Amino acid sequence: MIVFEDQLARLIEVLPKITDAKNNEYPINFNWGTEEVLASYLALKGKLSFPLVWLVEGEDTNDLREPSVRRSARIVILTESQAPNEFNPYQHQYDYDVILQPILDNLLQALTQSGISRYDNQTFRTRRVKKYSLREEKKNLVFICNAITLDADITFSGISSCLQTIQF
Repeated sequence: MIVFEDQLARLIEVLPKITDAKNNEYPINFNWGTEEVLASYLALKGKLSFPLVWLVEGEDTNDLREPSVRRSARIVILTESQAPNEFNPYQHQYDYDVILQPILDNLLQALTQSGISRYDNQTFRTRRVKKYSLREEKKNLVFICNAITLDADITFSGISSCLQTIQF
């Protein structure tokens, strides 16, 4: 049986690192769970967790004949806001244009070219969420992030251990 989280993790691993506006380079982190788990994850990992691709838990449809696994997935791409009091044009220029949108574009490219995945590239939805705040109650920490959510029907199929070459 194919595990959705494992296959998405394989794709995230091959995404290129992100360079911010100050020319700092960061690997892209991946994890999954509920929003409550996301807040706990950020509390444990802190600033080292950004940029982050978070898969929100969901229900899978498995087809053992193909074999494949399909999910109406929600993926949240987050980065901590460096200037949370700035208005939208600033957030757009420094977080969305430089970090979040390139991660989303590369993820969609990987889903298209990997040879193990496909998605409905006609009807997926995205949303840009400024000041996506998360609070970890036990430690009273607040993370103010900018995020892009992706809602798409994604299928992973086959049992190949190799990904096709992805052109980023």
